[in-house]
Amino acid sequence: MIQVKVGHLVPVMVVKALPDHDSLLTIVAGTELMALLPKSYANRTYRVGDNTLASIYSIDGARIILSQRSSQYFRKLTELLLSPLLQDGRIEVKRAATALNARFAKVSIKSLNGEDPLSVSIPYLKYLRRYTDDTITLVKFSHDLREYVVNSLSPAPRERVKKVIHFQTLREVLVRVEPQYLGLFLGKGGMNVAVSSKLVGVSIKIDAV
Repeated sequence: MIQVKVGHLVPVMVVKALPDHDSLLTIVAGTELMALLPKSYANRTYRVGDNTLASIYSIDGARIILSQRSSQYFRKLTELLLSPLLQDGRIEVKRAATALNARFAKVSIKSLNGEDPLSVSIPYLKYLRRYTDDTITLVKFSHDLREYVVNSLSPAPRERVKKVIHFQTLREVLVRVEPQYLGLFLGKGGMNVAVSSKLVGVSIKIDAV
């Protein structure tokens, strides 16, 4: 049974374009419920009759808004792709983060049996392109905040990190890196470090040594 709740992933079919609202009208599969997918929340260009997956972004009475760009969408999509590992109790999905206008998300995962969660999970992302053209970067969760922060900055090269300082009272972590790699850690428009900050839940500052 399809569960129509905020954050849940649902299969939908596009039934009509609504140019006045810059949105697509969809029907939730297995129901008679209609939902709007704003084009700014869509990860591809769709036509009437196309089928896709989206997460429920909000419900206001009978008005249902969908998204393929929210953190919850990327979390649920990752859980779908990694479902064999989740069902076997091998990993746990901890958190997902993205940012406005980002074409990528970061999802942190934790091993439940001592395996390297990245090496066992990455092969399952081979079907990602069926659902989105955006990128999902898997991040190894750690209870050590400094290690977690460095992990979260992937795909920037962790071996170029020279020092990590945690200012507990400020809830801020300063990461010092080799100068020539500063841009990789920051990302275009500072997007990489911004999404990492959201994923970890602290402010991350990048500085060149």
